Amino acid sequence: MSDKRSGVVEALQLAIETEKKGYRFYRIAAESTSDPKGKEVFNQLAQDEIEHMGVFTTLYASLTNDEPWLTYEEALAKFGEAEPVEVIFPDEPIERQKDFDDLRALEEALEFEKKAVHFYQEQVKKVTGETAKAFYEKLVEIEEGHVMVIQAEIDSLAGAGFWLGYQEISLEH
Repeated sequence: MSDKRSGVVEALQLAIETEKKGYRFYRIAAESTSDPKGKEVFNQLAQDEIEHMGVFTTLYASLTNDEPWLTYEEALAKFGEAEPVEVIFPDEPIERQKDFDDLRALEEALEFEKKAVHFYQEQVKKVTGETAKAFYEKLVEIEEGHVMVIQAEIDSLAGAGFWLGYQEISLEH
């Protein structure tokens, strides 16, 4: 594997670990909030993280086998054909947190998603090839959508004390 490809693989490993942490955070938040719309928002964000883990894992397998870059959609389709691997989706118990604060959790989620946007923007600059750039640009777009949704929820909770609820459309496609 070339040094350039090795750097890409390292970035994918970091992305997989980051998405795992995000998944766990959103699952804990979903379990801990008492608001049904809050649960819906956090559960949808957790599902999005699963999708990202699957896409990254699929791309990782392709690149470490010296196969070509996949588009986001190709990686998603390949992942959809496979069974989830326990390593990707740890079967750790998710416990409700006492004294959970919805607003604080959303603020943490907002920072998490902003960091993801920045990380993927940096990857766009580092990779070569149209497919690789398009892959990371798609992730920037998705994560920016998460930032907008979370910010809207923060604004709603801070201003009205009510959750908006997750958008009817998916930000993933």
